[in-house]
Amino acid sequence: MKKNNIRILAFTMTLCVSTILSARASNAADTQQANKITSNSLISEEQAYDSSDTSSSNLTAEAYENDEAISSEEQAKAEETRRKEIAEQYSAYEPYGMTYDKEKDRFFYEGQTVRYFKDQINAEHANSFFFEDGVVDVEPIKDTNGTLTGLKQSSDADFKARTEKQEEIKSELAAAGITGNSGSFELGDPNYRDNSLDAYTTFGISYDKTSDNWIYDGKIIHILYDADHNTYCDNSANNGINLKVVRDKNGNVEKLVETEAQELERYVK
Repeated sequence: MKKNNIRILAFTMTLCVSTILSARASNAADTQQANKITSNSLISEEQAYDSSDTSSSNLTAEAYENDEAISSEEQAKAEETRRKEIAEQYSAYEPYGMTYDKEKDRFFYEGQTVRYFKDQINAEHANSFFFEDGVVDVEPIKDTNGTLTGLKQSSDADFKARTEKQEEIKSELAAAGITGNSGSFELGDPNYRDNSLDAYTTFGISYDKTSDNWIYDGKIIHILYDADHNTYCDNSANNGINLKVVRDKNGNVEKLVETEAQELERYVK
């Protein structure tokens, strides 16, 4: 693992100088393939990556929009502010054993550096991060009401699965000539499932986890347009089916209508 302004689902990974921390999911985290775009007017414009799955907190001092250079003092101040915000954001986990060291800019659980953590706060937001030099993955424990009750170290199997996924992503980046300054990036959950079109499954749409594609009438969906609700586009499926959602006067989905791509493309540009 939407909003009116289209978000890009890029492997659920974002390169950065230091690391990537996500205050929101992404579901997407977040966030999985670079060529998939999805939007939904029902959630905030702050949502990410999702890594998704999640949108990632900005962990590096960046240039202003007018491209003016930032002084070293301003960078230091921005970094200090960033770490303070992270400490506040993740303070809820301290009673359960996971702490943030502002000096080291790392999380620790039972004395060990945490590599991966993701807590889906709600449908739109998640706290998530990945530090490549971490040695344990940590998961939240919640009751039936979704209330945080504790933390636990991930199983060896889950840790291995994420490691393999990390290496796969790094290999693909290297093949594309892309390298990171620190090798630290947002990593998607190995159990990720795209939920972009879940609302339409009763109308014949299904999700194929193996290929990570949404299917309708045996064809991969290229574009699905649901005015004022959802806009989905898989740019890797240019020859796929294109659908428009028809709703009744009460706003309920009535049917899906196959539509020419040219008619819908303007909504995803």
